[in-house]
Amino acid sequence: MSPSRDEAELMMESTSQNGSLLACRLEHRTGGRYVPGGERLSHSWLQTIMRRGHRNRNWGRLNISERAIFRCALWVAKARGTISNMRLMVQTFRVAVKLLETTRNRILKTARIRASRVCVEYEKSGGVFSWAPLMREWLNDPGYLWYLGIMEINS
Repeated sequence: MSPSRDEAELMMESTSQNGSLLACRLEHRTGGRYVPGGERLSHSWLQTIMRRGHRNRNWGRLNISERAIFRCALWVAKARGTISNMRLMVQTFRVAVKLLETTRNRILKTARIRASRVCVEYEKSGGVFSWAPLMREWLNDPGYLWYLGIMEINS
């Protein structure tokens, strides 16, 4: 299974020499909550992420290896105080992003994927855009995207 676009961005940014890029990217994804210590993960921060994942039921959506990685990171952070290993940090961040995902974000992400697939199909010669040009505007309308995301998730 290939990594998603967000995971690929996390992996690319984590390989850079400046570790603060990784923290900044996660700060953007977590709604402004900055990783304490900048380049290290603390036990309290990981516990907070795990608690939020349990509350919004994302913990159950993780597969067994992702749960194991996060529990391992939690244990290492408790034993050593912080996590400074870049590989473990990247894998933990990947799981943390999944744990912090909300239903609204999941719906909108699904809608954007569906809209891009529809747009490619409709742009073909003789496609829908040739006889219904307003459909292109619909695919950018937030209300229609919300509807499209709900319908895609429910199907």
